[in-house]
Amino acid sequence: MFINLNKINESGILIDQSIEFNEDIYISSLIKGLKDVYVKGKIYYSTTKEVLFEGNVKGKMLILDSNTCDIVDYPFECEINEILQEDSNFSENLRVNEENSLDLKELLWQNIVLEVPLAFSKTDTISVTKGEGWELKSNDEQVDPRLNVFKDLLDKRKE
Repeated sequence: MFINLNKINESGILIDQSIEFNEDIYISSLIKGLKDVYVKGKIYYSTTKEVLFEGNVKGKMLILDSNTCDIVDYPFECEINEILQEDSNFSENLRVNEENSLDLKELLWQNIVLEVPLAFSKTDTISVTKGEGWELKSNDEQVDPRLNVFKDLLDKRKE
């Protein structure tokens, strides 16, 4: 989503559209995908000749459920107020090309990643006795007969 900075006038550039991200961007993040991402905002010059972006991004991110490890939808919404250009020095985090334009996706991605929760689950009940590849057993259940040698050692030590 390249924005041509030469086309910014006194009223600014209004942005009101949905946006999609490449699959490559999800590789190094906790986000497994994004759906229905919608951007609404404005890019304009401030009185000090800085290029500003004020807007709102909302949508659904696909993340892993903390309890079941299933991929679930997590709705997000974030307000963004960023300085995109100060005097004629572009921020190092934004991609700039020769036509004096910038890729707004970088800025949006950075703000979306900040909205990822540390833990999220669709279910209220937490499974503490069973998981993928493991199960908690009580002391009353059958013990592997090969481990009886260690049980005998523990009993002798208690005596």
